[in-house]
Order: sequence, then C-alpha cells, then structure tokens
Amino acid sequence: MSTDVTPAVSSSHAPLVAFANCELVRISDTAVLVINRDNNRQLMMSPQVVQGLTTCTTFRTIEEHASVLAATRPELQGRPELAVQALEGLLANGMLLRAGDAAARLSGGAGRAPAPTRVFVITCDRPAAVERLLESLLRNGKLSRHESLFLVDDSRQAECRAANRELVAGFNTRSPTDMHYVGEEAQRALLNGLIAAQPAAENGLRFLLDPAQWSGHKTYGRARTLCLLLSVGYRAIIMDDDVLCQALLPPVTEPGLAIGGMASRQAAFFADRDELARAAVPADFDPLSGHASLLGRTVGAVVDAAGQGGLAEEQLRGVNASLASVLEADAPILVTQSGSWGDPGTSSAHWVLSLQDASLTRLLGQEASLVDIIENRCNWLGSPRLSLIKVASMSQMTGLDNTALLPPYFPAFRGEDRLFGAMVEAIHPRACSLEYPWCVPHMPLEERHFSIREPIAATGGIPLFARYLTDHIDYKDASGPLLRLRHVAEDARRIAARSDRDLLLDFRTEVAHSHASQLGMIGNQQQKAVQVGSEAWQAYLQRALGEIQALLAEQQSPVMMRGVPAGSSEAELLQRFRQYACGFADALEHWAAVRDASSTVLERLQQAGEFMP
Repeated sequence: MSTDVTPAVSSSHAPLVAFANCELVRISDTAVLVINRDNNRQLMMSPQVVQGLTTCTTFRTIEEHASVLAATRPELQGRPELAVQALEGLLANGMLLRAGDAAARLSGGAGRAPAPTRVFVITCDRPAAVERLLESLLRNGKLSRHESLFLVDDSRQAECRAANRELVAGFNTRSPTDMHYVGEEAQRALLNGLIAAQPAAENGLRFLLDPAQWSGHKTYGRARTLCLLLSVGYRAIIMDDDVLCQALLPPVTEPGLAIGGMASRQAAFFADRDELARAAVPADFDPLSGHASLLGRTVGAVVDAAGQGGLAEEQLRGVNASLASVLEADAPILVTQSGSWGDPGTSSAHWVLSLQDASLTRLLGQEASLVDIIENRCNWLGSPRLSLIKVASMSQMTGLDNTALLPPYFPAFRGEDRLFGAMVEAIHPRACSLEYPWCVPHMPLEERHFSIREPIAATGGIPLFARYLTDHIDYKDASGPLLRLRHVAEDARRIAARSDRDLLLDFRTEVAHSHASQLGMIGNQQQKAVQVGSEAWQAYLQRALGEIQALLAEQQSPVMMRGVPAGSSEAELLQRFRQYACGFADALEHWAAVRDASSTVLERLQQAGEFMP
C-alpha cells in the first residue's frame, strides 16, 4: 500500500492523532486483537482495518488520515467520510494516540546539573589544519569555561607528530587554558596503564587502541575512543581537525522543535567557495558554548529552550507517533551534533538522493549544472531548528555526555559514527540526541573529489550491523545500560559463531534490506521529479534505479564491497569479520571496568607529565 498520497483535507484546529504503540495479536483470518500499551484498552479489528491503520502512524488530523485511506484502500471506494467515521470510533475507544497528550508529557521534566566540559581536537597527518583550528580556538573559543583541552594525535608520520606537538606548545603560550598533547608516547602509556589496571581487558584494549592492530587502515574511531577514555565523568566536545571554531547560522530557519530522524535535516547549495563565504552569517556564540548549552540536560529542557509555553501540539504534525511515545521529559541528552558549512563530510556524492522537498528545490534551482553543484561540495547541511533525534549520526563537532556509560567506537573504517549512534540507542533506549540549528565551517585543506559517477547501490559494511542493532532494540526492556552493553557484545559473538553459509545468508539479507530502502527512497524522489521538471535529475534517478535493481538480481557477496582488497575470497572476508566481531566483543565486555580505571590512570600519567607538549 502506498503512503505517499498528499492529504486533501486539513484543519489547523482539529486534534492530531495517530495509530501507534499497540500490540497486534492475530486471533484468526478475520480477527486481530489490538491492545493499546498506553492505556491498556483493547479492541478486536479485522485484518483489513489494521492494515489500513499502518498508514496512520504519524500525527495528522482525522480528515488528513481519511484522505489517504480513501485514496489507497479499495474497500472505501474513494469515500473519505467512511474513513472519518471509523477513525472517530477508534479515537473514542482509546485506540489512537493524541498528539496533545504526547506534547504535554514531553514538556517540563526534572532538570539535570551538567558536568564540566573537556574539549578535544582529533587529527591525523594534517598539521596545517591543526594550526588553522588552534588559531580559531584562540580567536573565538571561550576556553577558560572548559575544564581542560586535549589534542589527540593519530598521525602516522613522525614529522606531522613533531609539528603538532610544537603547535600545541605555542598555543599554550597564548591560551588561558593549557592544551594537553596526547601523542604516540602518551597513548602507549595510557594503553599500558589500562592493561596493568585491568589485565583481563588486554585483548579488547589492544583491539581498540593498539595502532599495530590496524596498520594500513584509517582509524577514524580509535581517536574518538581515546577521547572517551580521557573524559570519563565529564562532557566531551570533540572537533575534527578540518573545522573552524566558529558557529554560523543556517541559511534557512524554522521555529520550534523538530522530532524525528534525519528527515529534519535540510541542505543548501552554493556555486563556489566565494559564494559560500559571502552567505556565511556568524552566530553570537562560539560552538563550544553552543554544544555545552543542552548537552547532558533533558528532553524537557530542550522543549523549554525551543519556545515558551512548552511543546505545541502542532509541532508534532507529521512526527512518527511510535517515536513520540517512547520519549520522556526527563530523558537525558547524551549526544549533540551540529551542521556543516562547506564540505558536508559525506563519504560519497549520492547523499543528495535523500533530500527532502525544500532542499531538492534549492538543488535543482541552481544555474550551474547538476553534476557541478553536487560535486563542488560547497553546501550547508544541517537542521533549521532544534531537532530531537533518537540515533545520532555524523557531525564534525560532536558533544558526548560521558557521565553516562557510552560505548567505545569501532576503531577503523567508515561507518563507525553510525555504529556508535546505534550502540548508544541500544544501551540507552530512553535517551535522546540533539541537533542544533547552527553549523560549523568544515573546510578540508586537501583536495577531495567525490564523483556523481561513482556506484550508487549499497554494498555493505559497518552500517549493516548498526541497522541490525537498531532493528532489534526492545524499548520495553527495563534492564540497565551495563546489561544492555553486554547484550551487544553477546550479539557480536553469537553472529560470529555462525557458519559461513549462514553468515553469507545474513549478509545478503541485510544488503537486500539496504537496497529495498534505497529503492523506496528513489521511488519517492521519482514521484516528485515529475513536478520539478529537471531532465538531469530524472536521468540520475533512473540510473540509480537501474543500478540497484541490477544488484538485486545478483547474488551478493562480501567480495563486492567497496574497499575490499582485490583477490579476497569470501572465506577470508568472513574469517576477518569473525575476528573483528570477537575483538570488539572482547572490548565491550570489559569496557565498563576500563572506564572505571581510566580516571586513576589518567591522573597518574598527568602527574608524570606524559601529556606535556
């Protein structure tokens, strides 16, 4: 059944309702028992009615839901009044969730006193970018507000490490707060100190932190895990080395609060760096203070910050009701993220396929060719208003409330940020993440080119396990974060123990789910493309459709994943997966004890001068 029918009737004063948070028990071919988890009401319905209600899971008026049902359910014969009558009956019987009730539940809530902040810069072989960032920190950052500053150096080249150490020493002659330098020697001392404190955790610690384990790979997550170990009990604000410490306002702003996933993000496109620079509007705060403003607080505090008088019912229009039903006013904000100004930071050019209507209009309204606009990576990508999200994603500046039990990052490869966000959600299903309605300049100094001609269809990788985790979260599970972290470790070991045949089947199934998701996204875009009238865009969508359909017709294999060394066999890749899964499981099983030991080890190393530049 399609759900992409635009409601024909709207009433701004009518209550917003949705069908959500119900248990469905199939009794027979003609009856389904529906139990509302919010109020314990229950009702017997026909399977056809239940199927129709699956299109009513976002908050809209009864008339809006009825328009969709009349257009998609053949038994209604295009008569929305029949759907209105049925929905009003369901509402009277307590089987629909009211947006007003959800809005009232999310307003207020107990306040939380946030912990002090520690600020981190992570870098790898880019001393010129470090120098530029440190200058912007001195110019714009209110550095005395933070408990301490760290530069975590993951550089491979000795000359880059020497240059970074010298830059930190020079920075400290001008900064009100000294910056610690966490280079090769300090990292080795930290690893050895943690192993001495927790010898049972040695295998897991080496998996996470020992660079020798990841020779030849880009260790995006390793540096972030070091930041977590250096900030236990604090709030951490982590900056990539190719950003600037400057907060910029988005070119598009919206009032109030958004609740949802990445659909709340928008994008704008600029012809070149000059136009991008002219459009930049500085905010009246620095991004470190911006991240610290709501990080570690609560959903209720975010609702209060979004506007006076609590959350308005209308602000939940179009919000997934199942998402709203699991949010609570006193739920903590464990991760904060901000938008990008310049390079969007995406790993391909094909992120534009997920654009929502307003962003798509801005893309296709450019005078330059579609290919040039997509490939020049002169963009704004972010949220036009405060946005509560359940699963955090990529951000070149990220806030982490490390007073909570946060998981480590997977040490290497792309997709480590998505896996981290999925793990936080799995361990803390009550918690939330937050995207701020401002962005930071993301200006890589090295040449980056992502061609629109690169393959579009998904081929696998770390995001497959991230989706597996989020698909299997039990929001009714009342166990604590430590037990849930152990469950994630057990899942990794259980999957690794499967036979080659079963692992290949799992892989193909998950890749097929990715392709199905892509096909749905492309289908939605093709419906809109008829109205926008861009032949280049329609050709791009048709190409994407053809590529994905072609892969669906093939038997997928791990050897087809992008980045896999040429000549690799399925058996080799499956064995490598098992090694990675078991190594990460080792790390997760001992992670809580390692965290507990890290503060003592860090204090001892600081007293010994290990972090002096």
